[in-house]
Order: sequence, then structure tokens, then C-alpha cells
Amino acid sequence: MKGSAAIIDALRKEGVEYAFCFPQNPLIDAAASGGIRPLISRTERATINMADAYARVTNGKKIGVCFVQAGPGIENAYGGIAQAAADSTPLLILPGAPVRNRLGLPVSYDAARNYEGITKWADVIGGADQIEPKLRRAFTQLRNGRPKPILLEVPVDVMAEEVENFNYRAAPTAKAGANAADVAEAVKALLAAKKPLIHVGQGVLYAEASAELREFVELVGVPAMNTTLAKGALPENHPLSCGHGGVSVTKMASHFLHESDLIFAIGSSLSTTLVSCAVPNPNTKTFVHCTIDETDIGAEYRVDHAVIGDAKLVLRQLIEEAKKQLGERPGRTDLAAELAAVRKEYYAEWMPQLTDDTGPMNPYRVIWDVYNNVDVKNTIVTHDSGNVRDQVTAFWEALVPNSYLGWGNSTQLGTSLGMAMGAKVAAPDKLCINFLGDTAFGMCGMDLETAVRERIPILTMLINNGAMGGYDKYMPVASEKYKARWLTGDYLKVAEGLGYWAERVTEAKDIVPALERAKAVIAGGRPAMLECMTRENPVWPMLGYGGR
Repeated sequence: MKGSAAIIDALRKEGVEYAFCFPQNPLIDAAASGGIRPLISRTERATINMADAYARVTNGKKIGVCFVQAGPGIENAYGGIAQAAADSTPLLILPGAPVRNRLGLPVSYDAARNYEGITKWADVIGGADQIEPKLRRAFTQLRNGRPKPILLEVPVDVMAEEVENFNYRAAPTAKAGANAADVAEAVKALLAAKKPLIHVGQGVLYAEASAELREFVELVGVPAMNTTLAKGALPENHPLSCGHGGVSVTKMASHFLHESDLIFAIGSSLSTTLVSCAVPNPNTKTFVHCTIDETDIGAEYRVDHAVIGDAKLVLRQLIEEAKKQLGERPGRTDLAAELAAVRKEYYAEWMPQLTDDTGPMNPYRVIWDVYNNVDVKNTIVTHDSGNVRDQVTAFWEALVPNSYLGWGNSTQLGTSLGMAMGAKVAAPDKLCINFLGDTAFGMCGMDLETAVRERIPILTMLINNGAMGGYDKYMPVASEKYKARWLTGDYLKVAEGLGYWAERVTEAKDIVPALERAKAVIAGGRPAMLECMTRENPVWPMLGYGGR
């Protein structure tokens, strides 16, 4: 068989059903011939964003596979792959490459070398005899350890080369638990703490360990905070859930981050980033860090107890050790009441924003009305960068794993659209929604046509305040003198011109009726957009007790 057919045969044996593509690569036609559906976007970054969400919704069981063109195609894909690398998503990128005797020439873009910094491994398949070993190595790395993108360039003459005796077997997946003594010390520290907080990262989602996390939290009676990447790992309406901590931070998470004497991280890098949040007064706290990646340990905080292993296996070890150390004693009961009191204060403070019916519309009212008028457990939501992210993450309570795709260690504007499409491909029975602002729309708007053409019925919630929200503090002179941060455009006409069903909402009382009409359209198989005309409101709950 030809090299291209051999690659597709290997991908099919690895369980690949879709390839996310744009614009040209011999593997696209080979995939179509070999039973893998190519999904063609309008931009390379949307291609990567779709694959990113697809992999995350399936917890990496299905790898996001992307075909892009040599040269400009893989050059344009850099932003999307940087996003996936920053948020640890397992992607296999297979760009085309020049014929082998042109590799390394100044006019030939060297993708393998240029992508080394944002991939787990970047290389070239240098001949037909390398297809099987390099794909096996790639999938072994994708399925084991910390997930990150892998890139393998495929020269066009390698795709055309004959492959002899090709017999690919799927790569194995192996998981390891932790050292028992490390687990015992971690549990001892947790049970001895006066006011501990469990800090939950997306490693819990990839390990499919949400049930174990809940069992552990309930056993020890300790509150838990989901990072942005881990929203839904513990249901955010659970009596021991502090909700979310990222750029915006619920009052519950802020309260326990400030007052805790011990931070117990599980499945998290424990980094101070846009998707997590800084731990106040770290020198006064004990840190326990449970992670699959040893390079996380001590990266930003002094760690007192380290536990290395798969989150699911480690949580089971923690549960058994906690039962042993507790004996007949129950877990904590005092912290749940304290958490409930703070939660009550939080919603009392913010309810005027969430239910505001004045005009121009408050973006929080839009978010609140959508949240309360969809089946949250059967909905997947993602957000874009900026104010939209910080407003949605704080008040969209994720109730089941992978029902909220939070992201943003790299904040690529426009990412949410591709993410919603990829989520819908992975979970066609879910309502998939992306919230974005008008600034982000400018970065991804043409890919509305992708959703139409590829029959991916999602709901796009455009929060349009006519501005780069909150940018007045970054460029006050340019904004005042040249109106630099103000935006214009008729996005409704753009959406309709690209085949979306679209409606503009200008008053709060019309949000829910318009949402019902959009849901009906989506049920019929067509993507829909609600353009909600709102005022600027660059205020969200922060690590203190107020907003900013």
C-alpha cells in the first residue's frame, strides 16, 4: 500500500474516526477512502480548536488528529497548537512536508524544528519504513503521561512511497499508582490541617476520576475548588464545592484560598495562571501535590508532600488510606456549614447583576438566563477570552464532567467557536454552546460557515458591547484620542450570510424566548446565533471578596 494509506490504516486501528483538516494534504483524500471522515474548516486554527475540544470531551480516549498543508498551513496552525500545548491536550498533527531532498532548504518551513517548544515530540517521517515505528511512538506518548500535542511531518514523496508488510498494532496505555508511604503522609497532613482546601485540576477529568474525587471529598469532609480546566470534576452545586478559581474566583474559593492552612492539589499543575489562581500567603500554608507529571512538583510553590501517579489510582489509594487513618471517626462536618454561609453571601451579592433587567443589557443577565433555561447536565459550554471568560466561568455551575470546556493558559481570541464544534462532533446528543464577545468574533467569524457546511448544529452566544471590553485601562490615550477600542459591524448579517440562523436580542425580557427559538432550530440540525446587545461590564468576582 502507499504511505498515505498505511498512515490511515494505523489511525483507524487507533480508533480515529474524524480528521480535522484545512486546506490541502494528501492524507485528506486517503482518510476519506479509508473510512475516516475529514472535517474541513475555514482556517487552520479552527481546525486545531475543533480537534482540541474533541479530544477533551472524550478524555483523550479519542485523539484529536489534524491534517494541514505544508508551509503556510502548518505556519498558520501555530496559535491553535500553542493553545492545546498550554492546556495539555493530546493532539496528533500530521502536516505535509516538501519532498525529502528539499527538507532543510531555507525556503522550506521546518515544522519539526519550529514546533519543538510547544509539542511533546516533533519529528519527520523520513521514509515508508518509519511510518509504523514513529506512529507507534507518537500514540504511546499521546496515551501515556501528561497529554500534549505531537507533530510528525510527512513529506509528500513518503506518502506516495510503497510500504511493505505493514502490520500496525495499537499503542498500549499504562497507568501507575503512587508510593504508599507518600500517600500515607499526604493523608496524615490533610487530616491534621485546621482548614484545608482541595485544589482540583483537569488531570482528574483525563483520568475519569470524578467519582473517586467525590468519594474522597465526602469522606474527609474537605471543600474542593475546580480550576477553569477542571470545571465539573466535582459538581459545582455539591455542598463541599467551592466552585471555580481562575481569573475570576467565586467567593467560596477565595474565602478558603485565603483562610486555608493546607492546599491539597490533585490532578493539577498547581500553577499560577489564568486558568488557576494564585494561593494567597503561600509561605503560611502546607502544600500537598498529587500529579502525574513530576516536573510540576515545586515549579511555583514549595511542596511539603509530593504524590506521583495517575489521578484515578491515586484517589483510590487516598480513599483507602483515609479510611484507615480515620478508623471509626467521621470526616470533617464543620467546613460544609462555613462554605454554605459564604455561598449564600456570594449569590446575594451578585443576584442584582444576574437578574438585572435594565438596559442596555447586563451580560450577567444573558449568562444567567441561558444557564437557567437549558438542561445543564446535557449541555457543553465553552467561553472565549477576556471579559466573557471571566463572567461565564464564575456563574456557570458545571454539574457533570466535561460539561464545561474551560481553557486559557494561552488566551487565543476566537478559540471558543472551534471548541464548540469539536465538542458537538464528540457528543452529538449534547447542546453545545460557545460564549464570545464581538472582539473574538473578528478572529473566528468565517468559521460559522464550517458549522453550517459540516452540519454541526451549535449555539453561538455573541455578547456584543461594541468594544474591546475593559481595554480602556490598557490604552486610555488611544481610546480617548482615536477611539481605538471601539468596534463596529453587523454580525447578524455576517452569520446569516454564512448560513446560520441568527437573531438579535436587545432587551432582557427577550432573552429566554429567543433562546427557545434557537434551541428549536438546533434540534432541526442547523447552527444558531443569538447576538445579545449588552453594555460593558468589566467586573467579575476576584481573589479578594469583591469584583474588579
